[in-house]
Amino acid sequence: MNTRKILDVIFWIALIIGTIMVLWRIFGNSPTDLAVITPFIVMGLTKIWSNNNRIWELEIKMKNSFDKVRENTNRIGNKIDDLLNKLNGRKNKYK
Repeated sequence: MNTRKILDVIFWIALIIGTIMVLWRIFGNSPTDLAVITPFIVMGLTKIWSNNNRIWELEIKMKNSFDKVRENTNRIGNKIDDLLNKLNGRKNKYK
């Protein structure tokens, strides 16, 4: 399973548990403040971790894309140089 999917599942579980804890705190006065805050901290951390993974994957894809563009640009430059050399060679033959 993908890491982002696992983090999304953990996020939603923490959201449900956090909501239940808040409601329980309001109506039953049972959990401590730390117990109520903990699921929301876990939610924040999993969201930050998930976004960090997305940014990292995007960075890798962008790097690969720029490498491909550089290779294509170099290849086109080489072809243009070859064409110019051929044209210059033909001009010299006819002079």
